Amino acid sequence: MNPDDLSRLVAELFLTIKLLSGYPVPEQIPAIHFVPLKELQEVACKGNNCKVKALYHPVKGVMINENLDVLNDVYARSVLMHELVHHLQQVNHKFEDEARACQRWQAREIEAYEVQHKYLKSRNMTQSFIALDSLPITCIE
Repeated sequence: MNPDDLSRLVAELFLTIKLLSGYPVPEQIPAIHFVPLKELQEVACKGNNCKVKALYHPVKGVMINENLDVLNDVYARSVLMHELVHHLQQVNHKFEDEARACQRWQAREIEAYEVQHKYLKSRNMTQSFIALDSLPITCIE
């Protein structure tokens, strides 16, 4: 993928996130790595065959399945947007006042899914997205 195309897309997504959530556009974008699904599964699911499409790591940045075409596919773009929301949560210290790690993770995921859902809905893509009230986000502590 052409780095200039990716930079333009990320800038566009950050502007959209700002409109949908109010987060300011950051001065720097996180590193974005397109990686094989197996590598994502190793990091996110300890090697199990889970349905991970991407993830955000505060140090490594965004890791996204190399098979997702973020330039041409709206749903793939929304997956990248979801992870960029996590980046903005991190740099803006959002939800850090939540003492319990699981509740903090849950709040971050819900917000990222809400932004992703609004984005998809604005592009008439609701049929390809899970209902927000049925998200598999639960805490067991």
